Amino acid sequence: MSLTDDKVTIVTKQSSVNLNINENNGDIDISTIPQVIKVEIGAVLTTSSGTFVIGEIPSGQINGSNPTFTTSINFVPESVQVFVNGVSQSLTEDYVTIGTTTIQMNISPIIGDRIRINYKAE
Repeated sequence: MSLTDDKVTIVTKQSSVNLNINENNGDIDISTIPQVIKVEIGAVLTTSSGTFVIGEIPSGQINGSNPTFTTSINFVPESVQVFVNGVSQSLTEDYVTIGTTTIQMNISPIIGDRIRINYKAE
């Protein structure tokens, strides 16, 4: 099953899927058995375990000299995952977190690089 809009693609592999839409606020609740859900492309996923931001494009210039990027929501530092051109980066080896909204790359991304960040919201 796939559910797609302009920002979110949800792909599930399951034996059953329940999809409920709250008519008052538009919230969508998806449950699957087994619990395997893949969320892509700039999504915010709220679960009973918390709110997760998936594939955020952080603010900051990608110009070969700027190493600092900022998220739109405060994050739990140990939950941050950074990807450059689809390749997972290593904490401390490739980047560090500063506070709860800033990521500093050890090597500044160059023009044309794509940065995406996944994290649990604080």
